[in-house]
Amino acid sequence: MIAIITGASSGIGYEFARQIDKKNYEEIWIIGRRAEKLQNLSEKLQTRARIFALDLCEEKSFEILKKELENSNKKIGLLINSAGMGENDYFKNTKLENDMKTLDLNIKALTAMTKISLDFFKRDGIILNISSSAAFIPQGKFALYAASKSYVLSFSRAIRREFKDIKISVLCPNRVQTEFLKKSNNNSSGIKNLGNENLEKMVEKTIKKMGKKDLITTHPSAKILLIISKILPHSFILWIEGFLGIY
Repeated sequence: MIAIITGASSGIGYEFARQIDKKNYEEIWIIGRRAEKLQNLSEKLQTRARIFALDLCEEKSFEILKKELENSNKKIGLLINSAGMGENDYFKNTKLENDMKTLDLNIKALTAMTKISLDFFKRDGIILNISSSAAFIPQGKFALYAASKSYVLSFSRAIRREFKDIKISVLCPNRVQTEFLKKSNNNSSGIKNLGNENLEKMVEKTIKKMGKKDLITTHPSAKILLIISKILPHSFILWIEGFLGIY
């Protein structure tokens, strides 16, 4: 039985690989663009790791992975779709090339990874999709990222109802101090920083809940935001965010 983790070269994916290392998987398949980072991670794992230095914005990557799954004759026990990207800026300022990569990675790659894996899961295997608390409401200056994570949330909860032999969970964390945060230029201070997640604790809590719950939040701020998003009109929430200077 194997575990597969995308976006494993850093951040959330890296931490999941580190923490599931002792969960009795035969192999952990770690996927990311940077081979040297993946090699560094593999050397720290006790479980045998297979490195796939692939760009999931390219369709050929999924052909490679599907062929490897067919040839390995191994069952998947866990798939973690952690790869993602986004920019914290006004939509008019972001480059079209980066916008398309955000959609390709956050939506298309996650969907493709889920699709190609279905025939290889063991009974009661788990898919964990990484969304964000940004999925709960539209986000000014983070419009594309929030919209893409809304897709992940909706898609994950829907297919959980469809599948009988695979358990689907979606994680919606608050801001996490990772490499992604630096790359996204999401270095804002003030109210957003009140809900910063501790990466290790977030992953630890998620591992205990994945497969058992459809929607996982691990920080009180994310839980509060989820409740607010169900009670108040999104237009009013966006007005409040603007008033507080969030965008």
